[in-house]
Amino acid sequence: MASTIVCKNCSREFEGKFCPKCGQKAKTGRITIKQVFNDARQHFIHFDQGFLYTTKELVVRPGHSIREYIEGKRVRHIKPVRFMFWAAAISFLIFHFVGLDQDLKQKMESQQSAMTSAKAQIMSQKLFQMVTEHPAVLLLLMIPMITLWSWLLFRRKGYNYAEHFVLNSYLMGELSLAAIVTAPISKILSNYVSTTWEITLFSVILWVIYYGWAYGQFFLSPRKIGVWLKGAISVLLGYVLMIFAISILVFIVVLFFKSQLEAWLLQ
Repeated sequence: MASTIVCKNCSREFEGKFCPKCGQKAKTGRITIKQVFNDARQHFIHFDQGFLYTTKELVVRPGHSIREYIEGKRVRHIKPVRFMFWAAAISFLIFHFVGLDQDLKQKMESQQSAMTSAKAQIMSQKLFQMVTEHPAVLLLLMIPMITLWSWLLFRRKGYNYAEHFVLNSYLMGELSLAAIVTAPISKILSNYVSTTWEITLFSVILWVIYYGWAYGQFFLSPRKIGVWLKGAISVLLGYVLMIFAISILVFIVVLFFKSQLEAWLLQ
């Protein structure tokens, strides 16, 4: 006789492989790195109705909804990496629509004109163009860095690295979608400042506030301030580690692939 299963999504008791009420699978095991990247390979180019539901949940109750997803309440959500890719694409369109990408490019060029060599200026412009045209690349570099720190700082909470990766993928995806509101504000700000640092600082402050709030909900800790601070530190250290990793990568490329790099700069 088959055993009765309680659905982790809608709490209905049933027998079989799928819940007859909501359709969720009977088995929703612990999230692993293999599962995360299989989902990314199979589904990141597809869109489904779960995108809007996930977006709404990440606005009003980000930490609670992600914790419920990790615990098995997944049928109404879009997959985390797929959500991140779509959010990055929408963010890019908004940045381009309001002209913020061109503003940042011009300010960066003016900042470097008196400080760096012609080759360094061309390289930075090429890198900036690559990032703005492929925003998901920057997120894919940043999320593992933030995840490393959140996993280390909250290692006693019992979540593995893959589950922290899911947490940060959802949060960074939602922050990308926030460009609907923040990009016009940054565009206005760019009219009154001469460098990109003020705009970057504005974005980082939003990241820190949102991450602290979401982490406080996710970990359900009575020490809200401590959790908020750790969440903020995870973002800041992840950002610094990403910049450090990119700097090392650029140094290696310049050191070992100088001729190919010069050919690329001349294109």
